[in-house]
Amino acid sequence: MWKLAYKLAGTNLLKNRKLYYPFALVTVFSAAIAYLFTSLSTNPHLVEVRGARGVTSVLKMGQIVVMIAVAMLLLYANSFVMKNRSKELGIYTVLGLEKRHLLLMTLFETILFSTMTVSLGLVLGVLLDKLMYAILLKAMHFKVVLASVFQWENVLTILVYFALIFLLLAMLNAGKLSLSSSLNLVKGRKRGEGKGRFLLLQTLLGLAVLGGAYYLAQTVSSPVKTLPTFFTAVLMVIFATYLLFNAGIISLLKWLQKRQGYYYQPANFISVSNLVFRMRKNAMGLATIAILSTMFIVTMIGGINIYVGGNDRINLLQPNDFTFTYFFHKRGDVENSSTTDKLELVTELTSKMMADNAVPVTKMVGYSYIEEVVGKIEDNRIKIGDDPITPSGFSDVSVVHVFDETSYEQMTGETLGLSGNQVAVYAKDIDLNRQKPLMFGEQAFTIEKVLPSNFTAYHSPSNMTEVVPSIIMVVQDLSEVSVDVNQKTYIGVDTSLSEEEQAERWENFRSAILEDDTLESRGISGMGQGSRAMERMSTFAFSGSLFFIGVFLSLVFLMATILVIYYKQISEAYEDRERFVIMQKVGLDHVQTKQSIRKQMVTVFFLPLIFAFTHLIFAYKMLMNILRLIGVLNGSLVMQVAFISCLGYLVLYVVVYLLTSRSYRKIISAH
Repeated sequence: MWKLAYKLAGTNLLKNRKLYYPFALVTVFSAAIAYLFTSLSTNPHLVEVRGARGVTSVLKMGQIVVMIAVAMLLLYANSFVMKNRSKELGIYTVLGLEKRHLLLMTLFETILFSTMTVSLGLVLGVLLDKLMYAILLKAMHFKVVLASVFQWENVLTILVYFALIFLLLAMLNAGKLSLSSSLNLVKGRKRGEGKGRFLLLQTLLGLAVLGGAYYLAQTVSSPVKTLPTFFTAVLMVIFATYLLFNAGIISLLKWLQKRQGYYYQPANFISVSNLVFRMRKNAMGLATIAILSTMFIVTMIGGINIYVGGNDRINLLQPNDFTFTYFFHKRGDVENSSTTDKLELVTELTSKMMADNAVPVTKMVGYSYIEEVVGKIEDNRIKIGDDPITPSGFSDVSVVHVFDETSYEQMTGETLGLSGNQVAVYAKDIDLNRQKPLMFGEQAFTIEKVLPSNFTAYHSPSNMTEVVPSIIMVVQDLSEVSVDVNQKTYIGVDTSLSEEEQAERWENFRSAILEDDTLESRGISGMGQGSRAMERMSTFAFSGSLFFIGVFLSLVFLMATILVIYYKQISEAYEDRERFVIMQKVGLDHVQTKQSIRKQMVTVFFLPLIFAFTHLIFAYKMLMNILRLIGVLNGSLVMQVAFISCLGYLVLYVVVYLLTSRSYRKIISAH
């Protein structure tokens, strides 16, 4: 019996190759992608690359996401294949095979299929390992080296993981066969899906949940609040999408059936009747396509923007090759010195540091300013001294910067002509009443001018201004501010050194600062430093690895979408074929048959795309906030990438639709 079961298993795989080809391709590519992530995350060469130490952690997180996505994809593919083989397996039982024989046969099928596909996937992964490592280094802006280390532990990890997946598939198949009678197996594919209960209630619930998710997406303002809200909104959208496809479409179809002028046209009658007959299965598949399409587009938009927008983040955080920020004691702690004295002091200290380390200076700029992290700013009042960090986190944090008019003119080339307690103000995500005085602590300022943009961007390091609500004030002189607050002085240095040389000097600066014990006596309470070269390394190590992961995740989502569409077309074709034969026998001609097929397929398969684009439109504000949190500030770039991604996916979707439609029509015509 073992020999017969093994022979039947091989024969069945060949006989059902049209069903198994997509399943096999997905398994091969999934195994290859999983191996590549595992290999790259454990590559010892990557740890040695300067600035890339944190990349392995990012890759390991990506590996977990890929593994979960792969498991879900294989579960779906196996479920479809077994459902479409239900009649075949039922006939085996009618011909005399017992359930235990079927279980043994399907077990051999699973073993043969998984062994061949996973082995091919591992071979493909090993062959592509060096190339993917080089692409990862290129994405991170590091020197490309074609080097990889083959580790048997990685192969074993993939083998064990996929063995567990296929063991689960074998158990699910065995459970389904054990619980199904021969008659149910034979009728398995022909049985229509139920229309569902409480359709109106489900539809209203779906609309309410989707409306709530869209409302959350549109009302969140602060990037800090966006992340937790985003995941809540995503879960709500997924739930609502399944509800609306499952109940909403059936309700719509029932409404169309009541419109006699529309429903009793031959093409419409067939299309609507077929959809109503098995709508629940259609709904789950279509909702899955809509969700996967949304995931693909969002992942591509996020990944590309994080990578391409990296230079904006670097220039925002590090406006110059070397940046030094000196922190001075509050007025109440030490004897006050003028802003000019402080600027001259730190300029002298920085110039000496450059000379001691043989750094050729091509440009040096300096600004003194006040920076305070405060609580929520309301009613034109900035409260000083309260702890802005609440138990709920940073949700009510705001940041205030105060510059003098000289610094403003140096940054913009414009003059304001302020006097006394007059201020010019730029406010982001804060409502100010220009007619009321602006209270900074207990000091009142008159708002003379509202500035249209953040003039400090790309001139002074901006860590929080673009992330949390912020106010930037310009006063005639910092001495006009009587509030006891922290004052800082920024020195930016540009040099002709290469980035490698800048990175080496940066390490020397760190040592010199740590060893300097004279800063405290000069009124300097602390000092921060930065390097554009080091920031570039860390930024592109992070964004490059995220982009790399995003591309692979997009491929997984794309594979899943194509697989669902293809299997859905095949399933629909087999189920429709017999009904179209009957309709042609009662008088439906070939042209009407084609029209009915086209109407049904266009309606069914483009509805998920409409949902996906609608989800994206409402998620755009949230997506933009998350990208701002990461450091992507170029709104026009995000919009361009979103448009190109949507257009590209539309073209790809149409191509997949046309290709799978050919398979559908071939099956329909083969009667």
